[in-house]
Amino acid sequence: MLTLLSPTKICKFLLIGLFVFFLPMVLSAQNIFPEKINICNTLNFCIDCGNPKATCDQFTLDYICDKINRKYILKDAYGSISFQVLVEPTGFSCVLSHTDVTNTPITVELIRYLNGNIWRPAIENGKPVFSSVVVVFRFAYGRISAQMQRVDLTELKPPGDPVIYNKKTVYANPSLKTYEFTTWTKYNSPLPDNVSRSCAIDKSDILWYASAKGITRFDGENFNAVNEFNSPFTSETAVSDITVDKDNNTWVYANNKMYRYNDAGWQIYDFKKFLASGVTRILHSRHGELLFTTKDGLVVLRKDKVVLLNKKRIPKLPSNNIYYAFDDSQKRLWIGTSKGTIMIDKEVITNFNTSDTPLKNVYISGAAEDEKGNLYFSLVDCNETAGDNDKEGIAVLKTNGRWLHYNDKNSGMPSNRVNDMLYDKNEHLLWIGTDQSGIVRFDMKDGWENYHNNNSAMPGHTIYQLVQDSKGVIYATTANGLLRLRKK
Repeated sequence: MLTLLSPTKICKFLLIGLFVFFLPMVLSAQNIFPEKINICNTLNFCIDCGNPKATCDQFTLDYICDKINRKYILKDAYGSISFQVLVEPTGFSCVLSHTDVTNTPITVELIRYLNGNIWRPAIENGKPVFSSVVVVFRFAYGRISAQMQRVDLTELKPPGDPVIYNKKTVYANPSLKTYEFTTWTKYNSPLPDNVSRSCAIDKSDILWYASAKGITRFDGENFNAVNEFNSPFTSETAVSDITVDKDNNTWVYANNKMYRYNDAGWQIYDFKKFLASGVTRILHSRHGELLFTTKDGLVVLRKDKVVLLNKKRIPKLPSNNIYYAFDDSQKRLWIGTSKGTIMIDKEVITNFNTSDTPLKNVYISGAAEDEKGNLYFSLVDCNETAGDNDKEGIAVLKTNGRWLHYNDKNSGMPSNRVNDMLYDKNEHLLWIGTDQSGIVRFDMKDGWENYHNNNSAMPGHTIYQLVQDSKGVIYATTANGLLRLRKK
């Protein structure tokens, strides 16, 4: 909720509507934001096209912001509004659409200012053309600021069809109607980038969304940027990985450095001698350790004591190149390397390359455990090949020691490459994020369901990470935006 105090009244409005919309192929004129304004006199324009593209001076946008800052008290204002502005060949402008679903007075005022600007039109083949551009106004720290945001046309195109290798299973998806899908992108929200391979939920149910173009925090209603004003990072720092540990510390790996955030603020951890080759994953254990996967081994941090697990320390480790690690409720440590997987149970080490299990000659890339102690592992073939690989999929270790292996040939898995898994203790089922086929809902009693952009309100079919808050709400980072999956 954004509160704007004027000399005469208080205006409250939600900057970002919670909506899902799909965009057609961007080959012709279209309004890209949900709030349409039907006053412009053309149906023929391209989106952010031309060389050069349509633009106006930053001085002009700063002037608009100055007018708003002088008129309104923005102390408690936060969020953003995006406007799609049509720029005519003559340089005159007209707002086509925007993201403020409540159409508040400040939005009306911004539209008036934008419509009164003189712009430099886009040029194509030496001639000025009709083109639309995006301007984003952001509210933070008691002020409004603005900048143009260039549109990536590939991100506006539909994500394409999911790849379903499983041709035998008919997905009735009876539970689909019981969920509410909401999607945010950088075009309908302050999300820094549509692609995120890493996110985390802290104990206040704040989602930390990390991307190659910055970090933002989301409390379920509002986005708050993590930038140079409140952190060691800029608004466009490329973040490699992020997690929240057992003690509610947020750990961020960026700029080849490790950072920790808690109530005391930000702190840099100097692990250079252990992390010289760089960190690929930050993982937290249920027993309090932090696990950093590197090409030189697994770095374990516990109460400021650092230990490096590598082939020198553990000769049975197949490789120093660590991809994933997981400790289960029995304090067994599972380590996936580029050349296979091992499990350390006190002093006993099991190398699965010599076993007759689904883990033979594969490495684990993710893991989950249910309340009964059954373990679930996503698998990647050590000799990775293009296309579908039946050695991959999901391996399950039952509490009785029995192994199961699910792939798209013997189960309801739509495809075999899995990016992440989440065990839902509220519904007692497994959520699986696939690389090509969307999300899989695996209910051990009722079977398999598969949700993607062709059968649901999902933004796409590539799922990178799944997290869940204390209320059971699931967030998924994808190649096409941030997805929230909430029980109705």
